Amino acid sequence: MTEYAYPLRAGDLLVERYRLIDRIGVGGMAVIWRARDETLDRLVALKVLDPRLSGDERLRELARREAWAVARLNHPDVAGVHDFVRTSTPDGQEIALIVLQLVAGEPLADRIALGALPWREAVRVGARIAAVLEVAHRRGVVHRDITPDNVMVHGEQVTVLDFGIAARIGEPDDDSTGASFGTPAYVAPERLDGMPAESATDVYALGVVLYEMLTGRPPFRVRGWDDVAADHGPVVPPDVAELPRSVVALVTSALSREPAARPTQAEATRVLRAALVRAPRRMLPVAAVAAGVAVLGVLAWTLPLRDSPDDPGQAVGTTPASTPGFGTQPASGSPSAAPATTPAASPAATGTRPTPGPSTPAGPTTGPSAAPVLSVKQAQDAALKTVDDAFNDGKVRVDVATDLRNTVNNLVQARPKGAVLAEQVQAAHLKIDQRVGEGTLDYAVGERLHGDIAALGRALAA
Repeated sequence: MTEYAYPLRAGDLLVERYRLIDRIGVGGMAVIWRARDETLDRLVALKVLDPRLSGDERLRELARREAWAVARLNHPDVAGVHDFVRTSTPDGQEIALIVLQLVAGEPLADRIALGALPWREAVRVGARIAAVLEVAHRRGVVHRDITPDNVMVHGEQVTVLDFGIAARIGEPDDDSTGASFGTPAYVAPERLDGMPAESATDVYALGVVLYEMLTGRPPFRVRGWDDVAADHGPVVPPDVAELPRSVVALVTSALSREPAARPTQAEATRVLRAALVRAPRRMLPVAAVAAGVAVLGVLAWTLPLRDSPDDPGQAVGTTPASTPGFGTQPASGSPSAAPATTPAASPAATGTRPTPGPSTPAGPTTGPSAAPVLSVKQAQDAALKTVDDAFNDGKVRVDVATDLRNTVNNLVQARPKGAVLAEQVQAAHLKIDQRVGEGTLDYAVGERLHGDIAALGRALAA
């Protein structure tokens, strides 16, 4: 973007409150400044709509809707919005400002530029993005601009940025200018057809980002809108050593041209969380068979072997053919083309955030990232201790602490199996995210509880 019609300079004071420090980002419609809120004495990010666009009421509305979308989420992995202001410059030009939380870290795009990420790191980051989008979709918001540039990574923290072209689910897409279309390589093909805003467009973008993290390159050659409209044929599945087949299936299905063939965001979150806690194991090739008809030219799926009598045989990730919402017409010659038998326990029963907290007791592992398998009683006690410690430290509201204890105890008392266990464990994960989002549960405690619930799910599934 070229320079503004009037200059903004470091040291300028906007709306008698925000002192500009330096410019930290430039987008198609706005410039991002680091600034100091002189009223509250804190650093903030100031997103300033290009004043040449401020005369366009529709673009001003986009800025207001970004503030609406972020405020609606109130999620720890989303840069929070502090304020939305319309003001005028000394020469009478109207400008719109969004005041946002200043987020530490580096753009995910910078990490990818150095090459593919280790698959566990890629899946961990993807799981955090997916969890944000899952909450957004549940609250009726579609981001529509998920790209590596709009994700910040800082240690274990992952933050989703820029809801500048977010829309309500079902909202008509009547943009004739293309201003709200985002970056071509991450735009789902159906957006060019003027389809109403739908969550499947975010799933597609997540699939592109996951593919890039895993391979260091995008899945398709897309340089402009003509390339978005083109049919690039079947996606070549990411070929990454030890990458769980459930993640391969998720990525290839997310990149389907047909929105209905993509997984839901909740399914994506479940699969990615489950992949993080599954221990590396020896792999046995299995030939694909379908109803007695020989299937030729199809790569075999693989099933894990138990490494020891203590190995409970945790569930393998669901495949496109067995998971509702996953694509049912995978690429020929790809691992996702062959059906597989899914064990009774769903991967949701083992789904978790990537780093179990200190409340999860240590145990022997089969690899550097394997999760210990606890007894049901051990897992229950660990989860209850996390809640009790948080209550004693004032990090959870009293009624929320009671609700979380009941959630843990009810799981143990019911002893569900299979799909019912998967649903109840996923519901517990969602409850934790909701409590963190509404501010009644400390973020770090929520992360530990995700690990505790995952351990409990594994114990119940064993």
